[in-house]
Amino acid sequence: MCKALEDMKNEAVERTALQMIRNLMETMKWSADQAMAAMKIPEADQSKYADKL
Repeated sequence: MCKALEDMKNEAVERTALQMIRNLMETMKWSADQAMAAMKIPEADQSKYADKL
């Protein structure tokens, strides 16, 4: 059960981060890279998010 809850939490965090990236891109007219840098998303994770945008 704990693994399922952890997976759900990770998915929620990812969905929130993607929405925040999209919001910054729209409102600030930033690129995805600029938005992720502003959010201090680790470079190792940035490609994961970029693929889902």
